[in-house]
Amino acid sequence: MIRALLVALVLALSACSSQEEADFKQAQKSISQGHFRIALGYLDQVIKRNASSKYPLEAAREAARLSFFEIKDFKKAIAYHHYIVLNSTDEKERLESQRQIASIYFNNLQDYQASIIEFSKLQQMPHTDLEAAQYKMNIARAQYYLNNFFQAESEIDSLLKLKSDDNIRFSAMMLKGNILVAKKDFKNAAVIFKDLIDHYPDKAVQENVALTLAVCYEENFDFKSAIAVLEEHRGKYNPPEYIELRIKRLQERMRNAPGAKGFRK
Repeated sequence: MIRALLVALVLALSACSSQEEADFKQAQKSISQGHFRIALGYLDQVIKRNASSKYPLEAAREAARLSFFEIKDFKKAIAYHHYIVLNSTDEKERLESQRQIASIYFNNLQDYQASIIEFSKLQQMPHTDLEAAQYKMNIARAQYYLNNFFQAESEIDSLLKLKSDDNIRFSAMMLKGNILVAKKDFKNAAVIFKDLIDHYPDKAVQENVALTLAVCYEENFDFKSAIAVLEEHRGKYNPPEYIELRIKRLQERMRNAPGAKGFRK
């Protein structure tokens, strides 16, 4: 009797495994024909069975790829990556899928609140200081886009205490400057932008930092400093006529606002 039950169980599992393999192969065939949504249907069947074979995870990987690259259904892609995070025994694979979830929420769905949650999960997973800094940078950006300036600044200040690279540090300080601009704290924003120009001259040109610095001076009615910055960087920005027009406009504002005070030296 027991032997008969074992035989029946083996046959049932074999049948299930065979069906999973058949559905997976049908999915691959549909993919080769460009029928991506039909392929997803077969892959979903494999995943829903959640049998103890290699096929459910294989199906989730392929479904995540199809959803993101071919169908552009980003919410579906997130669901498949969640399955991988919960079911894969490969730590690196789980980590990469969690990164994909956070990235999709941030870059593709612009769901910044959800991205903050997912990047925070990454901080609880194995990571280097450089990775931790990048996660904090993304959280700070998300908070900034949500107008949560205090939280964004806190993330940046925490980030700057970590070992990171020049790209992340530059981006962090640039974001902090932009936060101060959004708060209309032009004086302190100008200090940050000037420091970026001094320490990262090439990147500062690429990111138009001098133009932003000139705006900070102008907003604080320090037209003389704004003009000086633009004149110093004349020729570094295109089109050059734009810089000339800015300078002329600032000169006109300075003439029309006698006695206007700029930053105290």
